[in-house]
Amino acid sequence: MIHSRPYAELLTLLDRTDPQLAPTPPGMYAVSLRARKPPKGRRFLDAWFSPMAVGQPLPTLPVWLTPESHVLLPLDVSYAETCRVLGIA
Repeated sequence: MIHSRPYAELLTLLDRTDPQLAPTPPGMYAVSLRARKPPKGRRFLDAWFSPMAVGQPLPTLPVWLTPESHVLLPLDVSYAETCRVLGIA
């Protein structure tokens, strides 16, 4: 099965919500997630959510390498370079 909105489906499975998806989720979006658990207490799921639109630049999102460190992934630059390398730009 292909999931068109895996983030929304994940939240449903976890019995969580994200106000950025209500009342109607955007048609396209990018999201980066980080799971973390403080020394005491329940687990958290941090989300960096960015709606997207055709013809608009793609967002830059963090990619978590460890619970404390990340790199920023500029999706627009990455997409343009991928198209160039594949010869579809």
